[in-house]
Amino acid sequence: MEVDGFEAKTNLFLSWLSQMGVIMSAKAALVDLRTGARGRGVVATGNFDEDEVIFAVPRSAVLNRNTISSTKSMRPVQQEIFDMPSWLALTAIILEESRRPDSQWAPYLALLPRQLDNLAFWSDAELSELQASKVVDKIGKSSAEEMFSSSIAPLGIENYSIQECHRVASIIMSYAFDIPEETSQEDEGVGEDDDLVSDDGEETTILSMIPLADMLNADADRNNARLCCDNEKLEMRAIKSIIAGEEIFNDYGQLPRSDLLRRYGYVTENYKAFDVAEICTKELLSLFRSKEAFQGLNLNPLSQEDLENRTELAEREGVFEEAYDISHPRPEGPGIPDALLALFYLILLDKQSLQALYDSDGLPSRSKLTTELVGQVLVIVFQLRENEYATSLEDDEALLAAGNLPHRMSMAVQVRHGEKAVLRAAIRDAATFTGSNKRMRLERKQTSIGEGKGKRPIQESTGSKKKGRSR
Repeated sequence: MEVDGFEAKTNLFLSWLSQMGVIMSAKAALVDLRTGARGRGVVATGNFDEDEVIFAVPRSAVLNRNTISSTKSMRPVQQEIFDMPSWLALTAIILEESRRPDSQWAPYLALLPRQLDNLAFWSDAELSELQASKVVDKIGKSSAEEMFSSSIAPLGIENYSIQECHRVASIIMSYAFDIPEETSQEDEGVGEDDDLVSDDGEETTILSMIPLADMLNADADRNNARLCCDNEKLEMRAIKSIIAGEEIFNDYGQLPRSDLLRRYGYVTENYKAFDVAEICTKELLSLFRSKEAFQGLNLNPLSQEDLENRTELAEREGVFEEAYDISHPRPEGPGIPDALLALFYLILLDKQSLQALYDSDGLPSRSKLTTELVGQVLVIVFQLRENEYATSLEDDEALLAAGNLPHRMSMAVQVRHGEKAVLRAAIRDAATFTGSNKRMRLERKQTSIGEGKGKRPIQESTGSKKKGRSR
């Protein structure tokens, strides 16, 4: 039977893995799935017990700044690369190595995807289909291009282009791992069961591309393997029994589909439960300065000074954030975060209760934060947030039910529909709040915060404004 280019690349890669010292269990196989960006996946050909090793990758077969430092072609720019942020350095390394026909990494680099659906590659018209989703603000395309121009362009890499930099950087964002730096046997803190993490920023980790490990597809529901490390090798282990014929899945963690699309270029129903709708704090605070936002709730707008006093207290209590993620309720916690409830509670407290809280040790429990008024204000805020989208939840449901949407538009509709579904659920939840409004800032109880009635204003009672700690 004739071997096509796809299969030939796979076979060459498997041979290369063996040469690099990668050991794959005879009960696992890299197979042709022709789905997703890679078109490949790892499948169990035999049964695996929990904690059994599926494959092991020596550190010498991992592509990062350490393993590339001895490569002859990289020596002239080695110091420049080591001075770059980790993701930018790895981008430069892959760009340089992919242009060397004799690179020892060539069989691996040949399998990196050429076409990507990450949001960095979407046109403005395609991005507009995401409507009011805040994920558009997180793409960071312009800032990345500035770094490409200032750091990678001067290296003189052959056929350098911004578009190619975006492609490689997106691959790194999709497939790279942060792994613990190798230490001597006398060093403590790295055990053979330590998990690899995908969050950057730890000084003891190094961003790396791990051949074969990044061939696994991800699934939140069917995750059955995890990458672990000791000081000598990296191991993919079963985290539950795996039956012959099952695909072996990694997991990206509890990512909303908006981040799944931004980082990995696809969406799936399996991550629907993790969808979030982001509420921008600056925008919601402006509503409390408005006369129109909360008509019918007997609320006076706050002065700028009043609002600053309340947000300052929120900072002191560690509940002030630049934005809040509303989610579906899960076993780990409710969909409306405690921090947002606390912020609204502080904003809506009457002057006397706010003063008492300012002088107290901390905030009340969640059950006391869920007053009827807090719930009513939350309903309005969530409705206003939903109204920012150009289509309704029902419109999107009709579009998805009809099908036949262009691929990227379909993914955009799924993301925005998921965010609206979160907001609808949050509206229903907030409408059930029945806590007492006894301490709440209602017009019929007082005129405004800051008018003295036997109590000094907050600023006077504390002597000076305290510097809050933001989270």
